[in-house]
Parts: sequence; C-alpha cells; structure tokens
Amino acid sequence: MRPRFTVRRFLVFIGVGAIAVATPLAVLAASDRFNGAAERQSARWTARGVSTSSTAWRNVPGLALTRCTLNQVTLMLSVNVEGAPVRFRVKIDDAATMKPTSARFVPHGTESFAYTFVGNTGPFEANDNHLFNVQWRSPSGAQVTMPQGAINLLFQRGTQCP
Repeated sequence: MRPRFTVRRFLVFIGVGAIAVATPLAVLAASDRFNGAAERQSARWTARGVSTSSTAWRNVPGLALTRCTLNQVTLMLSVNVEGAPVRFRVKIDDAATMKPTSARFVPHGTESFAYTFVGNTGPFEANDNHLFNVQWRSPSGAQVTMPQGAINLLFQRGTQCP
C-alpha cells in the first residue's frame, strides 16, 4: 500500500526545506564580513601610566585617534597591564563598538597583551572623519594599571575629508 500524499506532510517538507535554506543565510548575515582597501595606517603610543578601578567603561587616556576612513578599519591594541582582570573595547564615534565587542585579559604580574578589533565606517553628514577610542573597565572593581600602550589603525582613506 502506497503512503498517501497529505497536506500535512507537504507543509512539513516545505518547513524543513525553508529551515535548511534559511540557516546558512542567517550564519552569513551574522558573520559581519568587512572589506576595504587598507592603504594607510596611523599609530598612537602612550607611556604615561594610567589606572582604573571603574566597573563602567572609560576612555583609556592617550589611546584615541581621529582619522578620515571609509569601509573596513582594523585597530590593533598592544598594552602592558598589571593588577586585576581587565576588559578592553574600541568605540567608533562614541557609538558603534568594533568587533569583537570586548576582550578580557587576566594579568599575572606585569604582562603584555595584544588584540585586534575590526569594524566598518562610512560617511556621516558628508564627512568621513571618525574617532576611534579605546575603552577599558575593571569587572571586579579592583585596580588595573597600564604602564604603557599603543594602537595601530589600518584604514582606507575616506573620500569626504575636510
């Protein structure tokens, strides 16, 4: 006896097919692909020891840059830290957070730490100038000290630079 074709079986088949097609599309959409023609770089260095015990995000003194950028930007952070566990992130124009959203480091003594963040930029009100600000916080509220640090920004020059 042949199984009968029913509307219910047909709907189940369509539902499974839709999930099989939608899952790869959702993964691609979530991957946040970036692209650009990185042709320039700019760096900033600070040897002025700074500390924080704030559990809220705060700008790291001396680790900010304003540059005329378009498309993908890559910011490499290199710091020496000591004290409590610390989190770092990079904000673009005090709005968007570069990916990944934050990096955690647990120093044992004074240790070096490096991390790379990526993001996209575009014109805002006919202007390609963007502020890149490294921020940090102490999740536990205990003191963290950064004796020195550096950032290096790789970028494509924007076309709407005043």
